[in-house]
Amino acid sequence: MSHVNWIVSADGEGGAGTGLVGRVDLDVDVDELARAADELVRHRPLIFDQTQQLAIQVRPGSADPWYESCYQEKDIAPEHEYADLNPELKGTYFEEVVARFPFPVFRTRLMALTARTCYSVHRDDTARLHVAIRSSEHAAFVFVERNEVFRVPTDGNAYLLNTTEVHTALNGARDLRLHLVAGAALDASR
Repeated sequence: MSHVNWIVSADGEGGAGTGLVGRVDLDVDVDELARAADELVRHRPLIFDQTQQLAIQVRPGSADPWYESCYQEKDIAPEHEYADLNPELKGTYFEEVVARFPFPVFRTRLMALTARTCYSVHRDDTARLHVAIRSSEHAAFVFVERNEVFRVPTDGNAYLLNTTEVHTALNGARDLRLHLVAGAALDASR
């Protein structure tokens, strides 16, 4: 992916191999995105089946556009099918942010991680782009088998994390971590 500036390489050399973390310059206004997220959460519950997320992108004709893609990957349609903007978000800042990605994204969700919690160790079917809306130095990704830790800064850029590697996300802070998360096809050849 030519639009990705690789920051952490899985081979430790910064060159060959599949990257772990890359930055995609988006120049998102984080304050405006936070306001859009707050407005959305006022109207739609962020809590869903023991997780905290809302669908920003949906499948065409979805009967449950806010939550259909929020189940585990094994329980949903193929991720790339969730490529349309949720119709209720047309004309919002979410539409603008999704359009800023320099390549197609899918299954974009607003995802929160409660204070003092973490996900189980797992791997995803595809890489994930994270735009941090609210975070802290106490929120991080841990690539377990690589012994690498990465914190997504709230700088208005997207960070492509190779979540096909075994990892977890944790939030050791006292406040909610909130990210906009999108799926992406990771080109291992770079």
